[in-house]
Amino acid sequence: MTSALPEPLRTRWQPLRIGLVDLFHYDVEEFHFHDGRLLLRGNNGTGKSKVLALTLPFLLDGDLSPRRVEPDGDPGKRMEWNLLLGGEHPHTERLGYTWIEFGRLDATKGESHFRTLLCGLKAVSGRGIARHWYAVTGQRVQHGPGTPAEAFLSLVDATGTALSRDRLIEAVTGHGMVYDQARTYRRAVDEALFGLGEQRYGALVDLLVQLRQPQLSKRPNEAALSRALTEALPPVDQAVIADVAEAFRSLDEEKAELTAASAAERAAADFLEHYRRYARIATRRRARLPRAEHSRYEQRQRDLTEAQAQQARAEEERQAAAELTAVLEEQHNRLRAQDAALRESPEMRSARNLDQAHHEVDRTARAAERARSDREQAVRLHHKGLERLGAAENRLRAADQHARETYRQAGDAAAAARVVLPGNDGLHGGLPSGLPSGLSDSPHDGRTVIELRSSVEQSVERGRRALTHVVGLARIAAQASEERRNQGVRPGRGRGGARSGRAGRGARRTGTAGRSPHPRPWLDRTRLSG
Repeated sequence: MTSALPEPLRTRWQPLRIGLVDLFHYDVEEFHFHDGRLLLRGNNGTGKSKVLALTLPFLLDGDLSPRRVEPDGDPGKRMEWNLLLGGEHPHTERLGYTWIEFGRLDATKGESHFRTLLCGLKAVSGRGIARHWYAVTGQRVQHGPGTPAEAFLSLVDATGTALSRDRLIEAVTGHGMVYDQARTYRRAVDEALFGLGEQRYGALVDLLVQLRQPQLSKRPNEAALSRALTEALPPVDQAVIADVAEAFRSLDEEKAELTAASAAERAAADFLEHYRRYARIATRRRARLPRAEHSRYEQRQRDLTEAQAQQARAEEERQAAAELTAVLEEQHNRLRAQDAALRESPEMRSARNLDQAHHEVDRTARAAERARSDREQAVRLHHKGLERLGAAENRLRAADQHARETYRQAGDAAAAARVVLPGNDGLHGGLPSGLPSGLSDSPHDGRTVIELRSSVEQSVERGRRALTHVVGLARIAAQASEERRNQGVRPGRGRGGARSGRAGRGARRTGTAGRSPHPRPWLDRTRLSG
């Protein structure tokens, strides 16, 4: 698998790759440039200097002499050694290639253009370099299966053997040319890449050879380097030389004119100094009103900016308040709907029934309390009536005893006077037979007994009515408590049921209290009349 080929990024030609085929200790090897730069790292003897010697500036120069190929210019290092090598396993005959690829980007069309420079070398043992040739082509070197022959150039065939000169000519036909002489090859390279001309291109190559020397900073040759740099510079145009000569001839005249211009400049500078002071004063006077208006304008602008900022903040607050109002309105509607749903739910109806039952319990409890209070008041009135009845009975018995004693004395007196009293059958010491027991026929005594009996009967009647009213209230309270207990049992045992139980127990106590605790029928009218 081959790696991705580098692409040009500039509109000027820049090196992209260099490669060797069957040269030195390499079979097929290539090195990629990064942004036109190449860094080779490795131990001593790995061939870093040999790679550069066989590619740059050799492929720009085309000269096979050791002083131009080798960095140190050693004449003993001949080019055929790079093919045949030496040592234990030398080659008797070997064919190899060295090549470099340049590329540039067409900014107008966005297309990439490529130029490949290559040199083929064939060496034979005992004969040195038997033959060499050069080529300049627009194809890119690529090795690997599936590579189209029209777009790429492969320097080895399917068996891994380097191409001969004739096969290379067939491969580059229509895309480039093969050259046998270094001079024509250099001209083709200059036309394809630089366009400098033969003289300037030769100076450029000589400069590269001079700068390529190893350890140049330790053993500098200032004269040779200066000569190489000077020769590399383009020749000066004759028109420029003529302009310089004419300038030297008119130098004295221009010097005099310069002196006069300097004097005029100083006079003008002095005048301008005074005039500047006058202009500053006049400008300050005339600019007072515009400056004041401008200051007022700037203040109005600041006020306007602040007012606009306040308006923007107020608008933002208004929008925020409107959004909040909408959110609250939506929440209010949602809560209202939830409240309506809850009010219509069976649980809410049960709660309303519980509240109604609770109110009924409270009302029944208040009615029971009023009935209990009325019962207690009736009991007090009853006891008071009993006390008054007892006192009346005591007075009645005393009056009866007094009447009996009076009648007995009257009978005794009548018997002694031999007078027969009306209604007395002659029984001495008793009441008249026509009167009830304990009463006399005296108008005064009969009136007193009747009034007393009437008072006692009224008191007893009032007590009876009060007792009847208390008994009725207790009965109503018992019925309400029973209904409340029945209502509390249907929704469930809870707060209302507990209150119903308590109200029922209070009503039962009230009904019990409505019945008279007295064991005897003290309201019997027959006893009062007897």
